[in-house]
Amino acid sequence: MNELSAEYIKAAELDRRIKTSAQLAQQSLYDMCMGFKEMRDSRLYKELGYSEFNDYCKSETGFSDRQVYNYISIVEKLPKELVNSSSLIGVKKLTLLTKLSEDERSELTENTDLENTSVRELEEKVKQLKIKADKADMLSHRLEDMNNICDTISKQRDKADRRIRQLEAEIKELESRPIEVAVETDSKEVANLKDAMRRVDLDWSEKYSKLEEDSLKDRRELLQKAEQAEKDKQDKLSQLREELDRTKAEYEKKLSGKTEITSTQDDKAIFKAYLSTAVDSVTRLVDFVNEHNDSDNYGLFTQKARQLADIINSKLEV
Repeated sequence: MNELSAEYIKAAELDRRIKTSAQLAQQSLYDMCMGFKEMRDSRLYKELGYSEFNDYCKSETGFSDRQVYNYISIVEKLPKELVNSSSLIGVKKLTLLTKLSEDERSELTENTDLENTSVRELEEKVKQLKIKADKADMLSHRLEDMNNICDTISKQRDKADRRIRQLEAEIKELESRPIEVAVETDSKEVANLKDAMRRVDLDWSEKYSKLEEDSLKDRRELLQKAEQAEKDKQDKLSQLREELDRTKAEYEKKLSGKTEITSTQDDKAIFKAYLSTAVDSVTRLVDFVNEHNDSDNYGLFTQKARQLADIINSKLEV
């Protein structure tokens, strides 16, 4: 009972070789990327008779310019431990990760199983993160504009206050003199400055209201899009339920017709009825899955569809 079987020993050895090869493959990928970067940066390709780095890559490695620069981007933008990770996520996924900032990449890797996520699903996640970052940048620029406006207004107010204090001091000095005209003239200048300050305050209030109105409009548009998306989803589900009900009714109708087949009829007719119903149902199922290839549930749909095929195969095994 305690002795290990030959099959177990073989399986353990194969598992060890697979893991070792996986680690070597990742290390080789990192070394290759670093090699391309060093060859480009040091221009050592000139020593091999090439005037351009791209010519060296095409002639000596067979890689396109795009592939080579993707490899270089991987080692320039991603940490070594991610590239050398034991989970083989592939060059395409690593290239997608280079498009993200460090914070965005950390957020994605913490909430995503990179090894079991398809390239299409990862592309969608990267796209959503970039949209989120763009919106944050837009709001940040708006806030920066508002701060700049506030600073400008504050400087204008300080300048006006200093001028008012200066004029008030001059007025007090002039009031002690018997020159009413000068006092009247300077008093008008003070009034003009105060009026200018009121106009500045009014201009700032209008700009702030406009920014607040634009922000509210953006939030409303986002809410409307979300509501429309939910409505479209419910309509699609409703259509799917109706289609499934029709399919079920057709299937039950065909099955009920089985009891009316006489014993003299060929078994091929029965098989044809079953096959026609099955083909129709599977075709509808596949069309539905393909129509939802951009959905978050696409991976689940394809998995369940493949499980259905596996069940059919297992049922047909003798």
